[in-house]
Amino acid sequence: MLKAAALYLVLVISLIVTILLGSLIYLAFFYRDLDARFTRKEKIRQQVEAGFSLVSSRNFPYVQDSTLTNVLQAGDSVYISRYRWGLYDIAIVRAHMQQDSLLKNALLGAVTADTTALYITDEDRPVSVSGETVIKGVAFLPKSGIRPSYVDGEYFKGNEKIIEGKSKDSDRQMQALNSDRLNYLQALIKRDSTIQTILPTGSTAKNPFHHKTAKYRLIAGASQLSDSLLGNIQLVSDTTITIPAGVILQDVIVIAPCIRIEKGFSGSAQFFARDSLILEDDVILDYPSTAAVIGEDGSKISMRIGNNCKVLGTVLLYEPKRSDMPAAASFGKDCLIQGDLIVYGLLDYSKGMQVYGRTACYRFLYKSPSSMYENFLVNIKFDQGKLSPHFLRSFLVLSDPKKLINKPLKWYAYGG
Repeated sequence: MLKAAALYLVLVISLIVTILLGSLIYLAFFYRDLDARFTRKEKIRQQVEAGFSLVSSRNFPYVQDSTLTNVLQAGDSVYISRYRWGLYDIAIVRAHMQQDSLLKNALLGAVTADTTALYITDEDRPVSVSGETVIKGVAFLPKSGIRPSYVDGEYFKGNEKIIEGKSKDSDRQMQALNSDRLNYLQALIKRDSTIQTILPTGSTAKNPFHHKTAKYRLIAGASQLSDSLLGNIQLVSDTTITIPAGVILQDVIVIAPCIRIEKGFSGSAQFFARDSLILEDDVILDYPSTAAVIGEDGSKISMRIGNNCKVLGTVLLYEPKRSDMPAAASFGKDCLIQGDLIVYGLLDYSKGMQVYGRTACYRFLYKSPSSMYENFLVNIKFDQGKLSPHFLRSFLVLSDPKKLINKPLKWYAYGG
């Protein structure tokens, strides 16, 4: 009996020791595998960051899925892409190592050291200020100068120096824009008959930026958008596009001869019209958006932005050649522009307008209940200092050649 009990005890102890040894071996394997995974993830993260630093550098060329063979280890792969997206650039880096992968993408914009708040071309007309007008930043003004004035029972109530910053003489022409980006935009908005894919009606279309750009044409006869579009999508129409308040637009590009955005719309997109662009009252274009009309030689263009509208990004009215009757961009009451406001024509504004950034135009037009005034600044505010240094500026404005800034893009699930 004693021998049998001893044998049983030995078996039990052997089993326990075996389990303990097996557990230790498993734990050692588990922690070794876990450490290898963390090491691999850190290496792939470093590769992505190195690739992103390269692709987002100022002078990096536009490429699609270029492989970084000079920095790779055996079995790894890193692909980088950079392409134009309206006024901005898209940068994408994808890294693969064994079974792990990592992707980083962002919208790239420029950093500018320019502190210009206001630029008015020299047409031998002085600039007059009245009411609570504010000019903070560098101002380029006609050589005729700037002076306080009395308008509608109001005298100038602002800073006694009028301009809170440096004042310089402007030229008879607008400041130069980035010609490469401008040529790209002019090509982008031309009628493209090769786009045959019709936008599905009443659905949500999503496309991540590391996939090929999805290009849709609005169905023939349709003028009102009834879909939600998110991500790497271009919507093109040969007729007027109406954007209802209820649709969702995020990061997309919309191109049409005429674009109308209905009252109360809120979203982030780049709108490019060839003839006219209308924002009804209470429209909000979130950061960073674009509202642009880019005309052709000899064409008549216009822009109208309603009351209480807000645009965070770029507002552009551009005609290639100055016409005898300049184009006009009209702004309603209490509008806020945060970014760049560039008007190759007359800037027609109403009471309560504010621009946090840079404003450039041929001349201003102010309409009061009793009269109309040219180059009068009445109760309008230009404040370059209120624009964040991290604000994404477009590549349209000539910028610091060594600096870029980026905004991470949302991760859109692929599919509709």
